[in-house]
Amino acid sequence: MAGAGIQYPDHFITRLQAVWGRGFLSPGGPEEVKRIVDGLDLAGKSLLDIGFGTGGPAAVLASLGAQVTGTDIEPQLLPHAEATRQASDHRDQITLILTDPGPLPFEDASFDVIFSKDSLIHVPDKAAMYGEILRVLRPGGVFAASDWLMGEGAEAARVMAEFNARGYLDFRMATASQTADILRECGFEAVTTLDRNAWYADLAAREVKKVEEELYDDLVREVGTEIMQDWLQIRRHLAEAARLGSLCPTHLRAVKPA
Repeated sequence: MAGAGIQYPDHFITRLQAVWGRGFLSPGGPEEVKRIVDGLDLAGKSLLDIGFGTGGPAAVLASLGAQVTGTDIEPQLLPHAEATRQASDHRDQITLILTDPGPLPFEDASFDVIFSKDSLIHVPDKAAMYGEILRVLRPGGVFAASDWLMGEGAEAARVMAEFNARGYLDFRMATASQTADILRECGFEAVTTLDRNAWYADLAAREVKKVEEELYDDLVREVGTEIMQDWLQIRRHLAEAARLGSLCPTHLRAVKPA
């Protein structure tokens, strides 16, 4: 379901993990993964992780007792995720699978829980993806995810359009209300959204300072001056978009009717 093309070249992985920790390509680390699934009993549950990235979330979910199947469409991510899996005490609970963009390659009603951390932003057709998630969930199963959403209103759309024009990633933005409506239209019930903008706006400002003051010289040696200068400018714009309430990391929760 995600768009084709490499979104995460190795130099980008290096930068993101420097900021967010090894195994993570989006903010919050293990604590944020646990918040996304807060209140769910994962012990012995079959869980699909859509967009395994460099493997950190899958390792956390396995530590909570889940039997994790992780999927991603970018081959260059697999060695990073496999290294994270091998370093985990719960490696035998994690299976990593490369898939093609398009429908999920699983039978109907295959999983108790479907999880995704900040990867669905790349999916152009949200309704098709949520329909696939509903299909492969078992009755009564839970979709628990976070996604980069856009604030409500024309000004938020304008700010994010400007940010997107400068970025490396192909972001396909929706608002929380649009996302909740699509989930309900696809057949989910008990749909909730939790806006994490206030948390992320503060974190994003601190991350820019960290890159500028602590990480810049080391990352220049890793990826080069031109890449770092461009990326630092993008991170400043991202932090400003979050400060203005236009960029809203959001937790999503929905249930497949029993």
